[in-house]
Amino acid sequence: MAVRRLVLRAGAALVAVAVVVAGYLLVHGDFQRWSDESALDGACDGLLDREAVRAVLGPGAVEVEHERRGAGLVGCEVRVQDGGTAEIRVLDTAQVGQGSESLYTGSPRALAVPVGHGWTGLFGAVPEPFGSADVFRPDEGEKVTTSLVLECTGDSSAKGLSVTVETTLDKSLDDPADRPAFARIATSTAAQVSKSRHCGARLGKPVSSLGLPVNEDEYKPLGTADGTCSGLPAAHGMAIATETARGGAPHETCRLADAGLRTRYVLDADYGAYAQERLLRYEENPGEDTPNTETPARYRDRDGRMSWTTAKCRGGQALFTVQPSYESGEERTYPRGDGDLAYERAALKAFAERSAKAHECSAPATP
Repeated sequence: MAVRRLVLRAGAALVAVAVVVAGYLLVHGDFQRWSDESALDGACDGLLDREAVRAVLGPGAVEVEHERRGAGLVGCEVRVQDGGTAEIRVLDTAQVGQGSESLYTGSPRALAVPVGHGWTGLFGAVPEPFGSADVFRPDEGEKVTTSLVLECTGDSSAKGLSVTVETTLDKSLDDPADRPAFARIATSTAAQVSKSRHCGARLGKPVSSLGLPVNEDEYKPLGTADGTCSGLPAAHGMAIATETARGGAPHETCRLADAGLRTRYVLDADYGAYAQERLLRYEENPGEDTPNTETPARYRDRDGRMSWTTAKCRGGQALFTVQPSYESGEERTYPRGDGDLAYERAALKAFAERSAKAHECSAPATP
């Protein structure tokens, strides 16, 4: 598949040229140099909101690298001198699962949280390894991903669109006042995309507050869980939960651990395009014990790897799974006793029912 890159660099010197010769464009080989604002207007096929990008990344000289690959995908990177950086990707959700492009679900070490405010999306970051401050990008700021899903209702040929923006700023996620800036380019781009692609999506409100991504060591007693692990039985040795809040996220996770903090089960919920992608991935590597479009629900036996169920939602099918988890060094064999299997089934039932209800879906299927 052909890859086209268009790199535009703008500096203060060219601003003066643009003032003297209106509309002047200098072309040299693969490089095109315009004024700062022209570069932003042309970035990502004109899908960016210039004012929002400037407000987040800063007023300095801008460099835009534009990359477009195949039908349904547009991407670009915006870098501002002495400011921030944003990598933007717009994807037709009909293309998910059909190539290397994948929807954002967060980091295994830090659960992404809902964007909220009426948006269907995730907000997450990868925590730096301990002691990495002197080794890894110490001066490049915090890198955070915001990923939104738009459900099209207008005349667009697309049924859905995904907008994912990775923003790097010299700000800290620890400061609640700084967090909304990391999501602003994503929400403004989503609004532009919906309009330009005739998507007619229902948009959220301005993001005024955001939760912190949940690191793997941020756990709580299962009995006090009030998010994605709420309502799960504190039985069969399960005592600890690692969870996020609920609030319109297209992907949800709950991790259950025993009193020794050993993770024993991982439950996941996926909606719309996220469920579509997971099912397509399983179809590429089919197995008797992996979810498929023909089986709405199944409990694993001792030889299986996972149990699952599905529900019908406005934006398509939802998929809920539970898998046993193993600590490093443990024998990774899936068979477990009848008590383990019974607990898995009870946990999956409670998890799927509460998640589906929160997303206004039908009752999950029963195996």
